[in-house]
Amino acid sequence: MKRPLVTLSIISILILSFPSSLYCAEAAAEVSATCAEAQAEESTLIISENDAQESRNWWHLLKKGKLNLADTTVEYPKFLGFCVKVYNWADKTFNSYDTDYVVGTGRRWKARVLSDNWVDSYYLDIGKKMKMRMMSDFYCNAGAYLQYMAVSVGYSLDMSNIIGNKPSNHKKLEFNFNCARFNIEGHYWENSGGTFIRTFGDYNKGHLIKQEFPGVSQKTIGLNGYFFFNNRKFAMGAAYNFSKFQKRSAGSAIIGFNYNNLDITMDLSKIPEVLKPYLSIDPHLYRFHYNSYCLMSGYSFNWVLNPHLLFNISAFPGVGYTHAYEDSAERGAGLFAVTLKGQSSLTYNLGDFFVCAVAKLDGNWYKSSDFSLFSSVENAQLSVGVRF
Repeated sequence: MKRPLVTLSIISILILSFPSSLYCAEAAAEVSATCAEAQAEESTLIISENDAQESRNWWHLLKKGKLNLADTTVEYPKFLGFCVKVYNWADKTFNSYDTDYVVGTGRRWKARVLSDNWVDSYYLDIGKKMKMRMMSDFYCNAGAYLQYMAVSVGYSLDMSNIIGNKPSNHKKLEFNFNCARFNIEGHYWENSGGTFIRTFGDYNKGHLIKQEFPGVSQKTIGLNGYFFFNNRKFAMGAAYNFSKFQKRSAGSAIIGFNYNNLDITMDLSKIPEVLKPYLSIDPHLYRFHYNSYCLMSGYSFNWVLNPHLLFNISAFPGVGYTHAYEDSAERGAGLFAVTLKGQSSLTYNLGDFFVCAVAKLDGNWYKSSDFSLFSSVENAQLSVGVRF
């Protein structure tokens, strides 16, 4: 008689436990959903972190054209990161300006076409008996250049050879580095022909002539360095390198160093026959091969004519010491040296576009008791380009 009671009790227990089981099942389902959402959010967070990490990678930014070397959040390899830190330190130390006077262009790339024209000229006085002036042909190069910050590549053509069918007997290589505090320039010039005598002693009563003289050749290796005292308000790069904008007129005193290695040969036995009766010295080969070391000082001024037009004029003469080689006319002598550098530019800026005309003079005076030689290179350039 007790079996029905046991059965009834079991049924009652099952009925009473069903709501709890149902609740536990619902709770378990909620926990599973919550876990799934948490996992999804964690996955999304990991993906976002990976994307953020990738977006600060230097190569990723460089490919997108968004790399900024001043951005401290960019991630670099160890050595490259060290180089960038050194660059940023140098940029802050040597390339900072008063923004009321000078501002950056906001561009790192420049493309331009350039017309580069120059002549060599010489004034020679031998023993105070024979004075003559000489000048080379007018040489013209035309080229195109692409520049990223301080690195430039380009190609130029000798238009004197292409248009005038003149032999390519001259070479001209130059480099330049410019920042707010200092400027460094180097050059190699060579000319082995195409020179004309313009005055020769008493011939034609000292008036201008033009007689070809194949006996002249010259090679020059030069290095110049300048320090700008007013480097916060004055930017040489605004006038010659198109890397800054000069907002207000300003100038700066300059001190610098000049080194030149010159090798100039003049063979007077090759002068034209019509001039030989007027030659008052022996028709020998004269060689002026020497090193000169000079300290320079001067001034450069940027005149802002209007917001688009900038005019610069600069002059920095120098004095120092000349040492002649044994194969030179003075055979190892130590002499007084004089160098003269002057330049001027007119630059027009319209947004990222620019046009610039430049004129330069680079001269050296070799002086002894028997010889006086002033040699110089006069240069005129015209550039048209764009920053981007």
